[in-house]
Amino acid sequence: MNKWLLVSIILLSSCSPKVVSYLNTKAPFKQYETYRVVTAKADSKNITPENTLVFDLIKEHIHNQMRARDYEQSNVSPDLTLRYEVTSSTRVESNNTQNNPFYFQPYQITSRTIYESIILLELFDSNKKLVWQGSYDLRQEKKEKRVSRAIEKAIGYIFTTYPYKANSNQVDESLKTFEKKKKK
Repeated sequence: MNKWLLVSIILLSSCSPKVVSYLNTKAPFKQYETYRVVTAKADSKNITPENTLVFDLIKEHIHNQMRARDYEQSNVSPDLTLRYEVTSSTRVESNNTQNNPFYFQPYQITSRTIYESIILLELFDSNKKLVWQGSYDLRQEKKEKRVSRAIEKAIGYIFTTYPYKANSNQVDESLKTFEKKKKK
């Protein structure tokens, strides 16, 4: 019976989004009220207009999540700095096959390009100590046709691992879930 329970847990966990996170539970959450958002790529001259739009979407959804937690945005000595980064890479998988071994046919080589992206969020206090960190593999949203919705879901799932409201040391259980919005 234990074997089936383990298999069930593995299957159920494979269906839910995977967020990798760290939370410093000893941080003084009650002291945090304001925040600012920065990106690791802000000074890069090689950002395309499409990437600028993606970064703007990420910032918008971060602000939405922080407002939902009653934090106020402030660029003048904020209590917290939220840094985000999108790491992307590509890899090519190839497959060599021969259709029929009894007839002379050249090998057929097929290849496909796989795009991989991860969103990383890091929250530091004014002393530059890490308070919280979360990342999400965007391959989990490969079926999502709209980039804006994929980013919204990714940011929402990452923030489920940060269950604190501004000026509070109490975990708010309602912040541990990300509800999908119904399409209208």
